[in-house]
Amino acid sequence: METLDSLIARAKKNEEIARNLFAIEVSILNISSTKVFLELLLSSVLEKFSIRYGWYSFINSSHALPIINALKESSDLAGKWVALASVDYLEATKGAREPLMDNSDLERFYGMTPTDLRSAVRSMAVLPLLVDGRLAGSLNLGDSSAERYQADKEAFFLQQLSVKASLCLSAVVSREKIAYLATRDPLTKLRNRRELEDNIEREISRVLRHGQPLGLVFVDCDDFKLVNDNYGHDMGDEYLKHVAFLLQKLLRKTDLVFRFAGDEFVALLPNQDKAGAQQIADRIRTFLKERPLLLNDVSVPVSVSVGASSTSALSELSSRSLLKQADIALYEKKQLKNFDALTNTP
Repeated sequence: METLDSLIARAKKNEEIARNLFAIEVSILNISSTKVFLELLLSSVLEKFSIRYGWYSFINSSHALPIINALKESSDLAGKWVALASVDYLEATKGAREPLMDNSDLERFYGMTPTDLRSAVRSMAVLPLLVDGRLAGSLNLGDSSAERYQADKEAFFLQQLSVKASLCLSAVVSREKIAYLATRDPLTKLRNRRELEDNIEREISRVLRHGQPLGLVFVDCDDFKLVNDNYGHDMGDEYLKHVAFLLQKLLRKTDLVFRFAGDEFVALLPNQDKAGAQQIADRIRTFLKERPLLLNDVSVPVSVSVGASSTSALSELSSRSLLKQADIALYEKKQLKNFDALTNTP
């Protein structure tokens, strides 16, 4: 039978654990970034509970893909996560939705443990993480002592942490998904016109602060109506997706591509003056022309007109002026093409 002193000591220990759980919940509750959530959750758990080793395991599936992509973007979590096939994860954990603790058969968890931790961890706890009620992976805690995590130990607080982390993770993934859908064109997955307006204003502010020019190109598909008329709207959709893909492939990572409307696209080009923006416009036209859409044994040529502008050539520094200058240049290019087509007609 426990003494009064041991009961009081246990109560104090449980109270401390409960406070730490509450502090972790408060810190992660309103985070809107999956990457930041995962970073903060792991660091908070390790710090609050003096845990030596911690890492994530996620099932390599479409359900967990947003989480895995967030992990890939985090330098803080490099080497602290593993993605594995669903069958391997379920075999290791037996599909458990409640925390597991083990110190005797750790080899079964090797597939979900970073290589450099396998020999260091002598006992571990696996805390399942559910996203929208579906098992996505786990937060894993390890120790060099075989005594810390034993199968017969009470897992009440681990269960609480698992549930709280799962609920918060589901919320942050949902918030990011909603934010993504609100800012993306559903067909091409490019940023939409609303995002263009926000980003131009942001980039203009940088121009004002740092003096570096901002280039912009306006891309218009010359024969999009003919593609729809000759091949159908499904082919038209594939054509637009093809153009969007090529634009992203050609341009730099720092450049931003948007679907402006219909068959029109806009790219923002940081640190490009008018000559640089025009050079990129010419490169876009040539690059797309050399890469027709190939689908179902049909080759559809890609012809675009591209107008370029830059803040370096503006008398009035505003997003409206930058877009208008590119639109005027685009109109001139299309007029020239139409003229050439007419004069070359037999």
